[in-house]
Amino acid sequence: MVAAFDPTTEVSAASVAQRFTLSDDARALLKLDARANVRRYLDQLVGSGLPADALALVARVLPKRYVVAWACDCFKTALANDRDASDIDRAGLALAQQWLSEPTEDHRRAALDFAERGEFGTPGAWIAASAGWTGGSLLPRGYDTVAPPDHLPAEAAIAALRLTAARGPDYAGAINGFVTRAIQIFGPAVARSGSETGGGTA
Repeated sequence: MVAAFDPTTEVSAASVAQRFTLSDDARALLKLDARANVRRYLDQLVGSGLPADALALVARVLPKRYVVAWACDCFKTALANDRDASDIDRAGLALAQQWLSEPTEDHRRAALDFAERGEFGTPGAWIAASAGWTGGSLLPRGYDTVAPPDHLPAEAAIAALRLTAARGPDYAGAINGFVTRAIQIFGPAVARSGSETGGGTA
């Protein structure tokens, strides 16, 4: 379980919100409840019609490996329901999943090379980048090591899922589904079982 997704967590929303840019509406919401923990703030964002901010909060709370696993889970489900899904998207997902199964440098590098060849132009390229930016170097072999900034896997996951949601008829609904899925996977066991019986998966 990720502690921040527990309704009783002591992880403050304000401490996490300092790490990335929120919309003006999301900032205003946080000011109204400055002592909110992450889970309460996440629920407030969803309830206030701010799904993009909720998605960003989820991505920034999760550890790198978890954010890749969550994004892959959501993306895999979305592709299964998309008759127009491309082979490029499936290939990017496969590379990210390969890294999850065996997080070797060769698999990380293969995912990053794929994203770069695709010029980060598709959800598949971004999902591969989420794995490719988890460590190692941004530069090719033979060059000095330039470690990826810690926030890059989250940013790549956000890009992949927002592009995926934009393909469908209900962008906000899709994003909310991705947020719900994170809580189902990484939240308390009671929350997971309740969500599963109530539906709402991505």
